[in-house]
Amino acid sequence: MEVVRNIQIKLDVSDEDDEVLDETFEQFRQAAQYVADHGWNDNPYEITDAKNTLHKETYSAVRDQLSLQSSLVQSARNLASTALGNCKDRIIEDGEKASKPEFKGTVVVYNGRTITYNDDHVSLATTDKRVTAEYVTPVNDEGTPFEEYWTDGWEKGEATLHKRDGTYYLHVAAKKDVDPDSSGEESENGVVLGVDLNVDGYLAVTSTGAFIGNADYLNHKRDEYERRRGNLQQTGTRSAHLTIKSIGSRLSPQSVKSTRSRSR
Repeated sequence: MEVVRNIQIKLDVSDEDDEVLDETFEQFRQAAQYVADHGWNDNPYEITDAKNTLHKETYSAVRDQLSLQSSLVQSARNLASTALGNCKDRIIEDGEKASKPEFKGTVVVYNGRTITYNDDHVSLATTDKRVTAEYVTPVNDEGTPFEEYWTDGWEKGEATLHKRDGTYYLHVAAKKDVDPDSSGEESENGVVLGVDLNVDGYLAVTSTGAFIGNADYLNHKRDEYERRRGNLQQTGTRSAHLTIKSIGSRLSPQSVKSTRSRSR
């Protein structure tokens, strides 16, 4: 069984790399907004959210206008595609109102082609050179979440870079195959664990999505909820925030109980 841990780690970025990272944030935002503008339509049934279609219709224009490398352009497109799809679902499936996604947050989504993980630092693609940033880890990481989830055989995948109050944070999806019977926590439907790693304290916060049991249907709904919630958090728009609140209430313990009752 694959278990996912969403880990946040602070990065030490040199002053000389601030400018190029800020430019990368801005161009990534512009790329995502261009795709969102292109795919939006006041008629929800005409909203284009398919990644393949958006790629064909926007990729060349974005590449011509911006300095982002190919993989970052594709990541921005995927982010916009998810936001458009969430708006479409809210309007058509939930009967709610939704406005065109507006990207204002400071975020860049990295994949295997644009990020390289090393023992003590990470290398990030930008609009210019690759930037190297050291991890800011606890002075003594023995027995801490950093030791358990960052260095102990976990595969580090897609990540999002954020900047808050002048400080850079990397949110990393770490994966590992485990024996379903080896740990009570890890066999609980492969719940997602968010770990905030900083120099002041070691805080691990679990998010179970309020699901209990291991019914196939509930597993599917939980996985879909976590995927959608993660994509919405990356989007950072007001519309995304409202959608998180909406799907959160529908996947509350009471909703799960009523769903299980109907499925019997």
